[in-house]
Amino acid sequence: MAPTERYASQRITNILGKSRLGIIAGTGPLPRQIAERFDPTGKSIFFIALEGITDPKTVFNFDHRWVKLGQLQIAIAALLEAKVDKVVMAGPVKRPALSSLKLDKRASKMLWRGGTKIFGDDGLLSLLINEIEKDGLKVIGIDQILSDLLTEPDLNIGPHLDKVAQRDIDRAIEILVKLGPADVGQSVAIQEGLVLAVEAIEGTDNMIDRAGQYRRDALGPILVKISKPGQERRADMPTIGPKTVRLAISNGFRGLAIEEGGTLLLERDEVRIIAEGANFFIVSIKIPGAR
Repeated sequence: MAPTERYASQRITNILGKSRLGIIAGTGPLPRQIAERFDPTGKSIFFIALEGITDPKTVFNFDHRWVKLGQLQIAIAALLEAKVDKVVMAGPVKRPALSSLKLDKRASKMLWRGGTKIFGDDGLLSLLINEIEKDGLKVIGIDQILSDLLTEPDLNIGPHLDKVAQRDIDRAIEILVKLGPADVGQSVAIQEGLVLAVEAIEGTDNMIDRAGQYRRDALGPILVKISKPGQERRADMPTIGPKTVRLAISNGFRGLAIEEGGTLLLERDEVRIIAEGANFFIVSIKIPGAR
């Protein structure tokens, strides 16, 4: 184990003690990375794998239970039966239409109590966390396990910002901070003051593709990604990795700005190589009033 990994493992032990961790796994590599960081032996890991969403490779060789979206009582009962005390939610889950789900009684009651909160991602995730914690489970954030991957202040990969880029970033922050209370989007694509796209239900990567279609023949667009004001980060921590950086470059973007202390930057060495090879900048930004 490398020194940085050893330090991270010790830090997890200090913070979480001898917890048994339940991981509600969405798509992508992040859920398994969390499991391997928390306990490489797998003895204190239990996965809730979502049918049709979680990659079977994610839970291979780990204790797990497959459930369908909407089977809330089954999932919570499985966590309790596995003697889990801490729960983390990791990996994107494409939100389906609620009418398409076969909700169990507990999920239906949760949504009924939630009222208009169910229409925003953050509101719905907050309801889900509250429901899980009713049974004595504690939902924690990804950053408690992968804190070394949080974007640090003064991150600067690739070329330095020019005045046009800085103005675009400032404008994008203003837009996202105003949209945040409506529980809309974490990202915006902006080019010389023009907003090409705001992230909605499609997610960041699909938004980048959409914005690329409207790119002007000028200095490339910039992707700005931050948490929404008051966002429930335990369930939805903004995350950037090599795939998103490659996609932005292929769509003619010239840079990326992400929130310091509020964004996970995965596979940083690979991200740096990709960005520097394409003359693409990545900077951290401070958000007024952010935690």
